Amino acid sequence: MKPIYYLTTFLLIFARPSYALEHSDAKPGSVEFLISACQEYTELYNKKDNSRFGAFFTTSKEESFRAGYCLGAIIHANSQCSYSRSPSVYRSAVIIASVNVKRAFSEARVIENAVCR
Repeated sequence: MKPIYYLTTFLLIFARPSYALEHSDAKPGSVEFLISACQEYTELYNKKDNSRFGAFFTTSKEESFRAGYCLGAIIHANSQCSYSRSPSVYRSAVIIASVNVKRAFSEARVIENAVCR
């Protein structure tokens, strides 16, 4: 019984939630929500080939919504770019997910910088 207690305590102390989970209360249309959505998308994409992951069992509706929001925002922005070089959706999501929230001014500017340039 004691080893389980120590293991659980250790995990609770040192486990850190993902950025997407920490900022899950951000509203759609905000930079924080876009960044957390793209982080969610990249986390799911990176785990898609893991046979033990079972994304269809472990992905909540909220996580799916956020990942879909990122995907839709990138596809929409890609169709709106006047000089698009059409980077992959995953690459654009990685760029958006790595943006520092404090340095981002607006959602439109973050998307434009990631997709159109």
